Amino acid sequence: MGSQLKGHRLLLIAFDGLLVNAALLLSLWLRLEGAITPEWLEFYKIAALWLTPFTLVAGCLFGLYNRVWEYARSTAVVAILLAVSSASLLGYLGIWFSRPVLFSRSVLFMAWLLAIALIGGSRFTWRQIRRSSRIKDVCAAGVNGRRRVLIYGAGFSGTAFASQLAVSLDSPYHICGYVDDDPTLNRMIIGEHRVLGSGEDLSHLVDEFDIEEVVLATPSVSGKQLRDMQQRVEEAGAKATILPRPVEQSDAEALSDSVRPLEYRDLLRREMTDVSLALNQDYVGGRTILVTGAGGSIGSDICRQLCRYAPKKLVLLGRGENRIHHVYRELTASFPDVELVPVICNFTNEKHVGDIFAEHRPEVVFHAGAHKHVYLMEDCPAEAVRNNVLGTAAVARQAEKHGVARFVAISTDKAVEPCNVMGATKRLCELLLIGMNRQSDTKFMAVRFGNVIGSSGSVLTIFQNQLAAGRPLTVTHREATRYFMTVEEAAFLVLQAGALGDGGEIFVLDMGEPVCIYDVACELLEMHGRDAAEPGAIEITHLSRGEKVHERLCRHSEELQETSQGGINKAVAYGAAEVPWSPDELIARSRTAADDPVAAEELIREVCQPADRRSAAFAAAGGT
Repeated sequence: MGSQLKGHRLLLIAFDGLLVNAALLLSLWLRLEGAITPEWLEFYKIAALWLTPFTLVAGCLFGLYNRVWEYARSTAVVAILLAVSSASLLGYLGIWFSRPVLFSRSVLFMAWLLAIALIGGSRFTWRQIRRSSRIKDVCAAGVNGRRRVLIYGAGFSGTAFASQLAVSLDSPYHICGYVDDDPTLNRMIIGEHRVLGSGEDLSHLVDEFDIEEVVLATPSVSGKQLRDMQQRVEEAGAKATILPRPVEQSDAEALSDSVRPLEYRDLLRREMTDVSLALNQDYVGGRTILVTGAGGSIGSDICRQLCRYAPKKLVLLGRGENRIHHVYRELTASFPDVELVPVICNFTNEKHVGDIFAEHRPEVVFHAGAHKHVYLMEDCPAEAVRNNVLGTAAVARQAEKHGVARFVAISTDKAVEPCNVMGATKRLCELLLIGMNRQSDTKFMAVRFGNVIGSSGSVLTIFQNQLAAGRPLTVTHREATRYFMTVEEAAFLVLQAGALGDGGEIFVLDMGEPVCIYDVACELLEMHGRDAAEPGAIEITHLSRGEKVHERLCRHSEELQETSQGGINKAVAYGAAEVPWSPDELIARSRTAADDPVAAEELIREVCQPADRRSAAFAAAGGT
């Protein structure tokens, strides 16, 4: 195989040499109207002597001989332009200093244009021949057994999906065309397929083309828009499936393999106008990154998305060995080029954390480890302080000691005017990081957001388990609302926030509008063919201790300011930031609280809003 590949490249290099000479001779013939004299032949020899080797060397430097031209895109055109242009410039200087008897700038200019046309034309002609041959093979394989589908969305995701399927011999789909709600695309041909109409035309399109399935390839739309699209497809009598957004896809996964049925989490997602995975500032590529809580829902997805930016090393730190084992094995298979280091560690042990920092020297830290369940922490305030506050302090202090550039901590909407232990400890973490940032070269920041769809213990996971067991869906309060975001969205925006921070910020992810939990239960039942109004379908229980009826994303003493990254805001306190203790004082009080439940309760009360605690207790007892 290696010798065949080498022979192919040598043949391609020799062919380009012939094309350069052909471009020179054709330029001379056009310039002299066919009357090429011996003096001009001498000019050709000198020009060819300079231009041919320069073009071939430039072709090697710009990668013209190590590309698979069947899949070449616009970057290949740029490479050809740069290679031929740089070779022509150097060749012009060489010819000038050689001082031939006759010299023509116009011949060299035409030779430059013709060389680009001939080399580029040869590559893309070959590309088209190979693609046409592959498509013929696909057609020859027939459509028997393949599902006849329409692609809803003729944008980048939809056309990339169609292009991949067009050359796949084992694709389960036969694409009949596109559907798109943009009227300017109606009846347009994109690649191999035509835009047949809009979503309103689905009924007759499904009948006319015998469509079995419609693939929704619209990564930027909101959950509400997806609901409308799904309803159109189902009313037309077809099955609706979805092509996940780029942030939800594995790099190793083919687009055709990532198509899946719609899930309820899709219908809760927020609109993402910018689905580019590029960071505003690449602060992780080529660096050593440490993630705490790497086995958890948020931590593990932060790790998945970090691997896309090719870090030098990724340290997966967590307390639960089974979870760390699972994410380590998954990432090793998907990203074999990234150095992954699994570490089992209780991050409240500052000495152990310090040893890990000294060994691996991380440059960026994402602190995602924490106790998060509100009702469990109500009975364990000392443990909540020990893990959430002192654990954050331990990791942050060692990050500062070992010269970490950026420290990004995960906060929560429950830290906003908290009325529970978990929220209070997260607010203490925010205050700690703001205080530490004032006296440190490390850039400390926190990212605040609400509920993560599909995370362990989330309401959607509970509902799905109850549905599978045939039990009623339990709703704590008829009017309770929560903010929701998919884990992939949250992890993606956490990475973006880390790029934006100058230190000391509390970033707040745009969670869209809060969702009524009772409505979620009703819609989930309907998706599974059950009537939400039937007796026993939904059971209203009561708010757990410490729970609010409604959550907020910023305090009354804060305002949200937009940042340069869509989907990310910044919580700015009116006047001076509210940091009642220095970092050392806060840590000292937290150490006392971690050993004394009474001291823990006192510290929690100081952070919580008294009015909020009274209203929460009243609501938990059955009030509103």
